[in-house]
Amino acid sequence: MKNLSIFVHSASEYLTDYQPHGDGLICFSLLNGLAKRNHEIFAYTRYSAISQKDSHLQVKEGGQHRVPFDSLAGWEHSWRADHWLQDLSAKNDIDIVWRMHPYGGYLRAPKTLGKPLVVGPLFYSWPETQGMKSKPRFGIGIEKLVNPLFQKGWNQTLQTASLIICSTWRQAEVMQNEFPQTKVLLLPVIVDPPTLNLSSIRNTNDRFKPLHLIFIANLVANKNPLIFCQTIKLLRNSGINVKATLLGDGPERPALEAYCTLHKLSDIICLQGKVASNEVYSYLENADLLLSTSLGEPYGRSIVEAMSLGTPCICHNSGGPAEIIEHGSDGLLVKELAAKDFAEEIALLYTNHQLWQYLSENAITKAKSWTSDLVLSRLECSLLELSQ
Repeated sequence: MKNLSIFVHSASEYLTDYQPHGDGLICFSLLNGLAKRNHEIFAYTRYSAISQKDSHLQVKEGGQHRVPFDSLAGWEHSWRADHWLQDLSAKNDIDIVWRMHPYGGYLRAPKTLGKPLVVGPLFYSWPETQGMKSKPRFGIGIEKLVNPLFQKGWNQTLQTASLIICSTWRQAEVMQNEFPQTKVLLLPVIVDPPTLNLSSIRNTNDRFKPLHLIFIANLVANKNPLIFCQTIKLLRNSGINVKATLLGDGPERPALEAYCTLHKLSDIICLQGKVASNEVYSYLENADLLLSTSLGEPYGRSIVEAMSLGTPCICHNSGGPAEIIEHGSDGLLVKELAAKDFAEEIALLYTNHQLWQYLSENAITKAKSWTSDLVLSRLECSLLELSQ
């Protein structure tokens, strides 16, 4: 088998193997996995935090951008990445150029020096809200002026690509219809749970113990952690024995602490703060349900991690979870983003142990196709085919 030499033009904004950064963790699992298969990877990223990486993975950081406008940070990244590719090509025979990170402003497709271009994995974008818009550093922004140019550059990138990688099936179908001349690869996020026997079926906690609910995300407005806390309050008011853990930190934490104090939930809801990636599985394994209260979650790495351990997930019916979870089979989807709707679904599972067991078993079964061996083998075959 040929060992490929792959230049990664944009390996996430923050490439990491242990920090709580979803996109960085996902990108690292793919690149390091290919490196362990003896492919040479040259990855350009803005920042990185990597505790262990293979010798075949070389990471270069761009760091803080120097252009005066934040909107042009992507352009500067692209310019520096192109220059590194030019330098590398003098000493290395690059087989493939890969643009992983789908976000940020790029005025044109990345340089490939005549090599095939891979784009992705692609995820859904967050629904844009006023609160998510960043303020210009100097009071005056040029975002409105450059956004049309960036969109043109992104479309050019997709049209130039030889391979587009999508993480969910519906998005893959849309991209294939839009770019029929390009190969589209459906590639789920890698999930390698520490439990060796994926076929084992978990049992719920003893009914005399509290039902343990968990929330894993940054405590930011678009993740709606307050809805999670409101759900716990409704469940307790209805007489359901429940406790909860929030993993993550962020600007919403003071408001959550105030809510818990006001409604006397501080002894029921634990705000654990940030937890290293390798510790998340132990929390998930000890939980009965994971709740995702995001609207339009792009993918949901913690969701697929929970499913791999047989911890059923209850999510809003939007974004990535709407395509990952089959409602009533391996998880539950709510139509309205409201505590009342989440509480109703949880109450149903609380009184129906067989349904919980059914969801848990099917979630484990689905997760068997997300292991690194299967995902990397599929990716490797596509990249080798492309290089030929």
